[in-house]
Amino acid sequence: MRLSLSPRRRRRWAVALALSASAGLLTPSVASAASAPSGHAAQPTTLARSAVGGGSSSSQAEWTWRRLNISMQAQQLSNWCWAATGDTVAEYYGHDYSQNQFCNLAFGRAVNSSCPNWQATLGNDRRAFDSMGINPGRYVDGYLNYDTITREIDADRPVMSRIQWQSGGGHMLTVYGYDVSKNWVYWGDPWPSSNRYNWAAYGYYVNNGSFFWTHSLYGIGA
Repeated sequence: MRLSLSPRRRRRWAVALALSASAGLLTPSVASAASAPSGHAAQPTTLARSAVGGGSSSSQAEWTWRRLNISMQAQQLSNWCWAATGDTVAEYYGHDYSQNQFCNLAFGRAVNSSCPNWQATLGNDRRAFDSMGINPGRYVDGYLNYDTITREIDADRPVMSRIQWQSGGGHMLTVYGYDVSKNWVYWGDPWPSSNRYNWAAYGYYVNNGSFFWTHSLYGIGA
């Protein structure tokens, strides 16, 4: 299925938006392969902040945007969006595991065995994080409000989200930044043919004609 953004949104953002999509047939609580329409963000090579009004003291600056320095992975198997996003977060916290090893940890298997191309929930990601000694965070139904996202990013913690395609099926994404001046969120997408780094207005990311945000994992590493 090919997804596209409306001309209105193209004019509003004044950016070239690219898209590619594929969706698995899943239950609402699991995620598999797919991609999301989005703006494209450059890879965050540094921890980025922008201050209003200048000044050298961080205690006096009002930060309007911030992006965490994640290295978004492409999923290695068709159902492993959850493993790629989870392993991206694990790598961000300094842990060196392959997606196959992450998958095994998520299902309580021998870490170096061959993990099947399974679908999974954010609960499986929590299990893998816990096995690594990372605080697994809080797994909740529904989306996070914008203030919670900014607090998590300001605390140096990426957020994992599951989206549901309006046509059925799901996908996992990693929220790694925000821009309060534009009400944007930045996210990483593991689908191989999609852009790794993307942005959109928060309201669009929560619910639009293509997908909606259904589950969240936050407080990871707290």
